[in-house]
Amino acid sequence: MGLTDDGSYASDEVKKTSFVRWMRLPLSEVFMEMATVEESLSASENNFGRVGVVFSSGFFGFFAHAGFLAAFREMRIVPAAFAGASSGAIVAAMAAAEMGNDDIRELLFNLNKDDFWDPDPLPRFLKSALRLFRGYTGYLRGDGFTRLLKRLPTSYFEKCRYPLAISAVDVTHRREKIFTSGNLVKAVQASGSVPMLFQAVEIDGGFYVDGGLSSKAPVEALADLCGLDKILIHFVASDNVKKTGNGFMKKRFTPWRMQHIAINTARMEDYERQKRIVAMRGVKVIEINTGAPSVGPNSLDRGPATYRAAKASALRYLEKMF
Repeated sequence: MGLTDDGSYASDEVKKTSFVRWMRLPLSEVFMEMATVEESLSASENNFGRVGVVFSSGFFGFFAHAGFLAAFREMRIVPAAFAGASSGAIVAAMAAAEMGNDDIRELLFNLNKDDFWDPDPLPRFLKSALRLFRGYTGYLRGDGFTRLLKRLPTSYFEKCRYPLAISAVDVTHRREKIFTSGNLVKAVQASGSVPMLFQAVEIDGGFYVDGGLSSKAPVEALADLCGLDKILIHFVASDNVKKTGNGFMKKRFTPWRMQHIAINTARMEDYERQKRIVAMRGVKVIEINTGAPSVGPNSLDRGPATYRAAKASALRYLEKMF
Protein backbone atom coordinates (compact mmCIF):
# COMPACT_ATOMS: atom_id res chain seq x y z
CA MET A 1 0.00 0.00 0.00
CA GLY A 2 2.85 2.40 0.77
CA LEU A 3 1.29 4.10 3.80
CA THR A 4 3.31 4.32 6.98
CA ASP A 5 2.01 4.80 10.51
CA ASP A 6 2.35 8.59 10.30
CA GLY A 7 0.23 8.78 7.15
CA SER A 8 3.10 9.25 4.72
CA TYR A 9 4.07 6.78 2.07
CA ALA A 10 6.88 4.35 2.68
CA SER A 11 10.32 5.33 1.42
CA ASP A 12 12.15 3.24 -1.15
CA GLU A 13 14.45 1.95 1.59
CA VAL A 14 11.50 0.75 3.66
CA LYS A 15 10.00 -0.98 0.65
CA LYS A 16 13.34 -2.64 -0.18
CA THR A 17 13.63 -3.87 3.39
CA SER A 18 10.11 -5.29 3.23
CA PHE A 19 10.91 -7.05 -0.03
CA VAL A 20 14.05 -8.65 1.40
CA ARG A 21 12.05 -9.82 4.42
CA TRP A 22 9.37 -11.29 2.15
CA MET A 23 12.04 -13.23 0.26
CA ARG A 24 12.93 -14.99 3.52
CA LEU A 25 9.36 -15.91 4.43
CA PRO A 26 7.52 -19.09 3.44
CA LEU A 27 5.38 -18.52 0.35
CA SER A 28 2.14 -18.98 2.29
CA GLU A 29 3.04 -16.14 4.69
CA VAL A 30 3.95 -13.86 1.78
CA PHE A 31 0.52 -14.42 0.23
CA MET A 32 -1.14 -13.71 3.59
CA GLU A 33 0.70 -10.39 3.91
CA MET A 34 -0.18 -9.44 0.33
CA ALA A 35 -3.83 -10.23 1.05
CA THR A 36 -3.70 -7.93 4.09
CA VAL A 37 -2.40 -5.09 1.89
CA GLU A 38 -5.21 -5.67 -0.63
CA GLU A 39 -7.78 -5.64 2.18
CA SER A 40 -6.39 -2.32 3.43
CA LEU A 41 -6.68 -0.83 -0.07
CA SER A 42 -10.25 -2.09 -0.42
CA ALA A 43 -11.18 -0.69 3.01
CA SER A 44 -9.80 2.70 2.01
CA GLU A 45 -11.83 2.66 -1.21
CA ASN A 46 -14.97 1.74 0.75
CA ASN A 47 -14.43 4.67 3.10
CA PHE A 48 -13.40 7.32 0.59
CA GLY A 49 -14.13 5.89 -2.85
CA ARG A 50 -11.51 6.05 -5.59
CA VAL A 51 -9.86 9.43 -5.11
CA GLY A 52 -7.63 11.22 -7.59
CA VAL A 53 -5.65 14.36 -6.79
CA VAL A 54 -4.80 17.25 -9.13
CA PHE A 55 -2.24 19.93 -8.28
CA SER A 56 -2.86 23.16 -10.18
CA SER A 57 -0.33 25.46 -11.76
CA GLY A 58 0.81 28.40 -9.64
CA PHE A 59 4.09 30.30 -9.66
CA PHE A 60 6.37 28.52 -7.16
CA GLY A 61 3.28 26.84 -5.72
CA PHE A 62 5.11 23.61 -4.94
CA PHE A 63 5.55 24.52 -1.26
CA ALA A 64 1.78 24.82 -0.80
CA HIS A 65 1.17 21.70 -2.90
CA ALA A 66 3.63 19.70 -0.81
CA GLY A 67 1.87 20.83 2.36
CA PHE A 68 -1.45 19.68 0.93
CA LEU A 69 0.08 16.31 -0.01
CA ALA A 70 1.37 15.87 3.55
CA ALA A 71 -2.14 16.52 4.90
CA PHE A 72 -3.69 14.13 2.38
CA ARG A 73 -1.30 11.41 3.48
CA GLU A 74 -1.91 12.12 7.14
CA MET A 75 -5.59 11.44 6.53
CA ARG A 76 -4.53 7.97 5.33
CA ILE A 77 -6.46 8.28 2.10
CA VAL A 78 -5.11 5.84 -0.48
CA PRO A 79 -4.93 7.68 -3.83
CA ALA A 80 -5.95 6.16 -7.15
CA ALA A 81 -3.99 8.57 -9.39
CA PHE A 82 -2.36 12.01 -9.57
CA ALA A 83 -2.09 14.82 -12.12
CA GLY A 84 -0.48 18.23 -12.23
CA ALA A 85 0.54 21.26 -14.28
CA SER A 86 3.60 23.48 -13.92
CA SER A 87 4.57 23.68 -10.21
CA GLY A 88 1.78 21.20 -9.55
CA ALA A 89 3.44 18.72 -11.90
CA ILE A 90 6.49 18.64 -9.63
CA VAL A 91 4.49 17.61 -6.56
CA ALA A 92 2.24 15.28 -8.57
CA ALA A 93 5.38 13.43 -9.68
CA MET A 94 6.65 13.30 -6.10
CA ALA A 95 3.32 11.85 -4.98
CA ALA A 96 2.98 9.29 -7.77
CA ALA A 97 6.57 8.13 -7.28
CA GLU A 98 6.00 7.84 -3.50
CA MET A 99 8.68 10.29 -2.51
CA GLY A 100 8.61 10.37 1.28
CA ASN A 101 7.49 13.45 3.21
CA ASP A 102 10.92 13.82 4.81
CA ASP A 103 12.64 13.68 1.43
CA ILE A 104 10.23 16.24 -0.02
CA ARG A 105 10.82 18.64 2.86
CA GLU A 106 14.58 18.16 2.64
CA LEU A 107 14.53 19.04 -1.04
CA LEU A 108 12.17 22.01 -0.82
CA PHE A 109 13.23 23.52 2.48
CA ASN A 110 16.90 23.60 1.40
CA LEU A 111 16.17 24.98 -2.05
CA ASN A 112 18.26 27.99 -3.06
CA LYS A 113 17.85 30.23 -6.08
CA ASP A 114 21.30 29.21 -7.30
CA ASP A 115 20.07 25.61 -7.54
CA PHE A 116 17.97 26.43 -10.62
CA TRP A 117 18.93 29.97 -11.69
CA ASP A 118 21.31 29.20 -14.56
CA PRO A 119 21.15 31.86 -17.28
CA ASP A 120 23.31 31.69 -20.38
CA PRO A 121 26.66 33.49 -20.08
CA LEU A 122 26.31 37.19 -20.86
CA PRO A 123 28.25 37.04 -24.16
CA ARG A 124 25.90 34.33 -25.47
CA PHE A 125 22.86 36.31 -24.34
CA LEU A 126 24.15 39.45 -26.07
CA LYS A 127 24.86 37.48 -29.22
CA SER A 128 21.25 36.24 -29.18
CA ALA A 129 20.06 39.82 -28.70
CA LEU A 130 22.03 40.95 -31.76
CA ARG A 131 20.25 38.22 -33.73
CA LEU A 132 16.93 39.55 -32.37
CA PHE A 133 16.64 36.37 -30.24
CA ARG A 134 16.15 34.17 -33.32
CA GLY A 135 16.23 30.56 -32.08
CA TYR A 136 16.45 31.74 -28.43
CA THR A 137 13.74 30.12 -26.28
CA GLY A 138 14.45 31.27 -22.72
CA TYR A 139 16.73 32.97 -20.21
CA LEU A 140 17.44 30.00 -17.92
CA ARG A 141 19.04 26.88 -19.42
CA GLY A 142 17.16 24.50 -17.10
CA ASP A 143 20.15 22.32 -16.21
CA GLY A 144 19.69 23.07 -12.51
CA PHE A 145 15.99 22.26 -12.77
CA THR A 146 16.91 18.90 -14.31
CA ARG A 147 19.34 18.11 -11.49
CA LEU A 148 16.64 18.79 -8.90
CA LEU A 149 14.12 16.58 -10.71
CA LYS A 150 16.61 13.73 -10.83
CA ARG A 151 16.17 13.49 -7.07
CA LEU A 152 12.73 11.98 -7.67
CA PRO A 153 12.58 8.29 -6.69
CA THR A 154 12.25 7.34 -10.37
CA SER A 155 12.83 8.95 -13.76
CA TYR A 156 10.06 7.09 -15.59
CA PHE A 157 6.26 7.10 -15.42
CA GLU A 158 6.17 3.33 -15.67
CA LYS A 159 8.03 2.97 -12.37
CA CYS A 160 5.70 5.26 -10.41
CA ARG A 161 3.50 3.65 -7.77
CA TYR A 162 0.37 5.43 -9.01
CA PRO A 163 -0.90 6.49 -12.47
CA LEU A 164 0.17 10.02 -13.30
CA ALA A 165 -0.81 12.66 -15.89
CA ILE A 166 1.38 15.71 -16.56
CA SER A 167 0.28 18.52 -18.88
CA ALA A 168 2.48 20.69 -21.10
CA VAL A 169 2.00 22.84 -24.19
CA ASP A 170 3.43 21.42 -27.42
CA VAL A 171 4.34 24.61 -29.30
CA THR A 172 5.61 22.62 -32.29
CA HIS A 173 2.24 21.02 -33.00
CA ARG A 174 0.14 23.79 -31.34
CA ARG A 175 -1.68 21.60 -28.85
CA GLU A 176 -1.83 20.53 -25.24
CA LYS A 177 0.15 17.40 -24.47
CA ILE A 178 -0.71 15.04 -21.64
CA PHE A 179 2.24 12.87 -20.64
CA THR A 180 1.38 9.55 -18.99
CA SER A 181 4.39 7.43 -19.96
CA GLY A 182 8.06 7.71 -20.79
CA ASN A 183 10.64 10.06 -19.33
CA LEU A 184 9.18 11.58 -16.15
CA VAL A 185 11.97 14.12 -15.62
CA LYS A 186 11.58 15.55 -19.13
CA ALA A 187 7.78 15.71 -18.81
CA VAL A 188 7.85 17.56 -15.48
CA GLN A 189 10.54 19.92 -16.71
CA ALA A 190 8.47 20.67 -19.80
CA SER A 191 5.38 21.32 -17.69
CA GLY A 192 7.30 23.74 -15.48
CA SER A 193 9.17 25.65 -18.20
CA VAL A 194 7.67 29.15 -18.02
CA PRO A 195 8.05 30.73 -21.48
CA MET A 196 10.86 33.27 -21.82
CA LEU A 197 12.08 32.49 -18.30
CA PHE A 198 13.10 28.86 -18.96
CA GLN A 199 14.26 27.48 -22.27
CA ALA A 200 11.68 25.28 -23.98
CA VAL A 201 12.20 21.55 -23.44
CA GLU A 202 12.81 19.49 -26.57
CA ILE A 203 11.26 16.01 -26.62
CA ASP A 204 11.35 13.88 -29.78
CA GLY A 205 11.88 16.93 -31.97
CA GLY A 206 9.03 18.96 -30.44
CA PHE A 207 9.35 21.96 -28.14
CA TYR A 208 7.30 22.09 -24.94
CA VAL A 209 6.54 24.81 -22.40
CA ASP A 210 4.53 25.40 -19.22
CA GLY A 211 1.48 23.14 -18.89
CA GLY A 212 -0.30 25.80 -16.86
CA LEU A 213 -0.76 27.90 -19.99
CA SER A 214 -3.32 25.58 -21.59
CA SER A 215 -5.36 25.10 -18.42
CA LYS A 216 -4.99 25.90 -14.75
CA ALA A 217 -5.14 22.17 -13.90
CA PRO A 218 -5.48 18.96 -15.97
CA VAL A 219 -8.73 17.78 -14.38
CA GLU A 220 -10.10 16.04 -17.46
CA ALA A 221 -6.78 14.28 -18.06
CA LEU A 222 -6.94 12.75 -14.59
CA ALA A 223 -10.52 11.60 -15.14
CA ASP A 224 -9.42 9.96 -18.40
CA LEU A 225 -6.54 8.19 -16.67
CA CYS A 226 -8.61 5.80 -14.56
CA GLY A 227 -12.06 5.32 -13.03
CA LEU A 228 -12.59 7.73 -10.13
CA ASP A 229 -15.35 8.61 -7.67
CA LYS A 230 -13.83 11.90 -6.51
CA ILE A 231 -11.21 14.34 -7.73
CA LEU A 232 -9.58 16.67 -5.24
CA ILE A 233 -7.99 19.76 -6.75
CA HIS A 234 -5.45 21.65 -4.71
CA PHE A 235 -5.85 25.05 -6.28
CA VAL A 236 -3.26 27.83 -6.13
CA ALA A 237 -4.92 30.99 -7.41
CA SER A 238 -3.26 33.37 -9.87
CA ASP A 239 -2.93 36.80 -8.25
CA ASN A 240 -4.16 38.82 -11.22
CA VAL A 241 -7.51 37.03 -11.49
CA LYS A 242 -8.44 37.17 -7.82
CA LYS A 243 -10.15 40.52 -8.21
CA THR A 244 -11.75 42.36 -11.11
CA GLY A 245 -11.48 45.98 -12.22
CA ASN A 246 -9.19 48.23 -14.25
CA GLY A 247 -6.43 48.62 -11.69
CA PHE A 248 -3.92 47.42 -14.27
CA MET A 249 -4.35 50.76 -16.09
CA LYS A 250 -2.54 52.54 -13.27
CA LYS A 251 0.45 50.17 -13.25
CA ARG A 252 3.64 50.14 -15.27
CA PHE A 253 3.89 47.97 -18.39
CA THR A 254 0.11 48.05 -18.83
CA PRO A 255 0.10 46.18 -22.18
CA TRP A 256 2.08 43.28 -20.69
CA ARG A 257 -0.26 43.17 -17.68
CA MET A 258 -3.31 43.09 -19.94
CA GLN A 259 -1.86 40.22 -21.95
CA HIS A 260 -1.02 38.32 -18.76
CA ILE A 261 -4.55 38.80 -17.39
CA ALA A 262 -6.03 37.66 -20.73
CA ILE A 263 -3.96 34.44 -20.69
CA ASN A 264 -4.88 33.70 -17.08
CA THR A 265 -8.54 34.35 -17.83
CA ALA A 266 -8.49 31.96 -20.80
CA ARG A 267 -6.88 29.14 -18.87
CA MET A 268 -9.28 29.65 -15.97
CA GLU A 269 -12.22 29.40 -18.38
CA ASP A 270 -10.83 26.12 -19.72
CA TYR A 271 -10.29 24.84 -16.20
CA GLU A 272 -13.90 25.60 -15.26
CA ARG A 273 -15.07 23.87 -18.44
CA GLN A 274 -13.06 20.77 -17.52
CA LYS A 275 -14.61 20.67 -14.05
CA ARG A 276 -18.11 20.80 -15.54
CA ILE A 277 -17.37 18.04 -18.06
CA VAL A 278 -15.90 15.75 -15.42
CA ALA A 279 -18.81 16.38 -13.05
CA MET A 280 -21.23 15.45 -15.86
CA ARG A 281 -19.43 12.10 -16.05
CA GLY A 282 -20.49 11.38 -12.47
CA VAL A 283 -17.20 12.25 -10.76
CA LYS A 284 -17.45 14.50 -7.72
CA VAL A 285 -15.02 17.40 -8.17
CA ILE A 286 -13.82 19.16 -5.02
CA GLU A 287 -11.64 22.27 -5.24
CA ILE A 288 -9.56 23.16 -2.19
CA ASN A 289 -7.75 26.48 -1.94
CA THR A 290 -5.65 26.46 1.22
CA GLY A 291 -4.83 30.15 0.80
CA ALA A 292 -1.19 29.69 1.80
CA PRO A 293 1.14 32.69 1.36
CA SER A 294 2.75 32.96 -2.07
CA VAL A 295 6.45 32.32 -2.67
CA GLY A 296 8.76 33.49 -5.46
CA PRO A 297 12.36 32.91 -6.53
CA ASN A 298 13.52 35.73 -4.26
CA SER A 299 11.48 34.66 -1.23
CA LEU A 300 12.26 30.93 -0.96
CA ASP A 301 12.94 31.42 2.75
CA ARG A 302 9.15 31.74 3.18
CA GLY A 303 8.64 28.28 1.69
CA PRO A 304 8.59 26.27 4.94
CA ALA A 305 5.96 28.60 6.46
CA THR A 306 3.84 28.27 3.30
CA TYR A 307 4.15 24.48 3.48
CA ARG A 308 3.00 24.40 7.11
CA ALA A 309 0.13 26.83 6.49
CA ALA A 310 -1.11 24.80 3.52
CA LYS A 311 -0.89 21.56 5.49
CA ALA A 312 -2.82 22.95 8.45
CA SER A 313 -5.51 24.42 6.21
CA ALA A 314 -5.78 21.23 4.14
CA LEU A 315 -6.21 19.10 7.25
CA ARG A 316 -9.16 21.25 8.32
CA TYR A 317 -10.78 20.86 4.89
CA LEU A 318 -10.14 17.13 4.62
CA GLU A 319 -11.29 16.32 8.15
CA LYS A 320 -14.67 17.88 7.33
CA MET A 321 -14.95 16.00 4.04
CA PHE A 322 -13.75 12.57 5.10
